[in-house]
Amino acid sequence: MEGYSKGFNTALRFLSRRLKTEAEVRDKLRSSCSEELTERILEKLKELGYIDDDYFVSCYIRDRMKFNPMGRYRIKKELYQKGVNKDLVDNNTEFVNIDEVSVITGLLNRKFKKPDPMDESDLRKIEGYLKRRGFELESINKVLKRLT
Repeated sequence: MEGYSKGFNTALRFLSRRLKTEAEVRDKLRSSCSEELTERILEKLKELGYIDDDYFVSCYIRDRMKFNPMGRYRIKKELYQKGVNKDLVDNNTEFVNIDEVSVITGLLNRKFKKPDPMDESDLRKIEGYLKRRGFELESINKVLKRLT
């Protein structure tokens, strides 16, 4: 039982800093606990509401769009790297409701305050910037068409 308490306390300390996915907590516990003990601790944490990947995905997307907006592709990639299940991401209402065109417009208004008409080189730079941020090409083209 001592191993359980130690592992549980380790998990609680790990979770106290910020929301974590089940996979992140599992990876943390694997270094100090057996597989069976890790699973018992994870079940208890889920039961107590300390781990909820669906809630994590919603909060992550909301925060990402508010503080450092990215496109769907980039958000998906980041969540997969954190060990979130593909179905949780694809079916999440926050993810489905992302309006990339308005996000791109807002980003460009903040980043590029250039009143002059944009030339071809400026448009290529903007397109590359938006692609690196994970926006869909269709959304990028809609916004760029408005700029020309």
